[in-house]
Amino acid sequence: MDRYMLIVVCLLNISTLYSQNSKPNVLFILADDLGVNALNCYGNQKVESPNIDQLAADGMRFTNGYANDPTCAPSRASIVTGQYVPRHGIYRVTDRHQQKKEWLSNMKYLPPQILRPTGKQPGIDPEKITIAEALQAAGYATAAFGKCHFGTKDLSFRAHGFEEAVETTKHYDFKHEPAQTDILDNEYNADYTTRKGIDFMKRKVQKEQPFFLYMPYYLVHKPLEPKPEYLQYFKDKYGNEFNDEILKVLAMIKSLDESVGQLLTALKELGIEENTMIIFASDNGHYKIKDNFFNQPYRAYKGSTFEGGIRVPYIFKWKNKIAANATSAEPILHIDLYPTILGLTQTEVPADYILDGKDLTPVLSGEKSKLDRTALIWQYTNYAGFNQKKNSWRSSWVNVIQSEGYKMTEDVETGRYFLYNLNEDPYEKYEIAGERPEKLKQLRKLLEEWKSETGSELPRPNPDFMGPN
Repeated sequence: MDRYMLIVVCLLNISTLYSQNSKPNVLFILADDLGVNALNCYGNQKVESPNIDQLAADGMRFTNGYANDPTCAPSRASIVTGQYVPRHGIYRVTDRHQQKKEWLSNMKYLPPQILRPTGKQPGIDPEKITIAEALQAAGYATAAFGKCHFGTKDLSFRAHGFEEAVETTKHYDFKHEPAQTDILDNEYNADYTTRKGIDFMKRKVQKEQPFFLYMPYYLVHKPLEPKPEYLQYFKDKYGNEFNDEILKVLAMIKSLDESVGQLLTALKELGIEENTMIIFASDNGHYKIKDNFFNQPYRAYKGSTFEGGIRVPYIFKWKNKIAANATSAEPILHIDLYPTILGLTQTEVPADYILDGKDLTPVLSGEKSKLDRTALIWQYTNYAGFNQKKNSWRSSWVNVIQSEGYKMTEDVETGRYFLYNLNEDPYEKYEIAGERPEKLKQLRKLLEEWKSETGSELPRPNPDFMGPN
């Protein structure tokens, strides 16, 4: 009897110890400008991405994943706040329309201003509770190494819950903030940030502290600066099949994949692979390139709310928790990452804090195949590329809603609405607003309700407008 009770007590103690130390680590890898057709596991057989492909084979890959914005800053702000653009106020990367008088004079409306909490620098309001802060409150160590772009200077990583952080931009001779003294001669940005990330993981494993490591790589953003040996490799492999621009991107994807492989190897060597959730995604679609090579077969590219500008890869892996070699066709957005990380780590949602996304846990666990969501919505207010001869913009203010596969775009400048049925026309070749007035009416109603619920700003008439009525 005594022996039996001793065994029970020991088992209870082990169980308690496990529950106290079983919080999963989170490794979140974010690529920069990586298109939906820029990985081998998403169908591009010309790309070499064996480590990311293995990540997909070991977990779940989403085939209808979306960015919250077709450009960097708004989408990254949505990732860390879990909120739609009107709530966090990081509307654009920059105000291009204010840089050229001819652009400003041809805008009927003025877009919302980018949030500047301190009056000068753009950035997320420090009052927002970021995913890093939510996990930090639950006992997690937090770190970020790479591109920030949701705030500068005093509004960068460290202002939003990342205890350790180095912000880097470009590839060779890269910028780093705060200034670092451990950069090797001619070290590649991705190699440096990977090294910093692995060192962080090692230290937290030694302290037996769960961690949230955010790795927002600058790859494959321009400038096109691949490692020379990788560029030569693809030149030898493909010869004249592709132009130099595509070859450089292929080489940069290879570097991104190499860094991902090093992170995954470190998890195994540290013995924490089974207790680490891994997320891989991109911030927006690929930039314009010949034949739209890294977004095809989808229409357009970065800076556009057509599918090529907002479709991105999403991969989730948690060994023995998420089924291997799984795929999901459920449409998801960046804003879903915050509640999903909280759900998988069993971390409480911050009190009185609005999260616009959905917890993907039921889909990742295989419990459900669909989420309880009415629509996906985008608000893109970036005025750029005005063509005087055609009296048209490359991009302007649009509000976009997708529900049940139907995608409607409201062009604020012209007051026109466009409709596509992605169920039958995923490449947006056939505009059907005139054929489906009832669907247009339904989506317009949903969009207006969303504007009201999120406090979306109304278009302001531009007093400097000089264009035709």
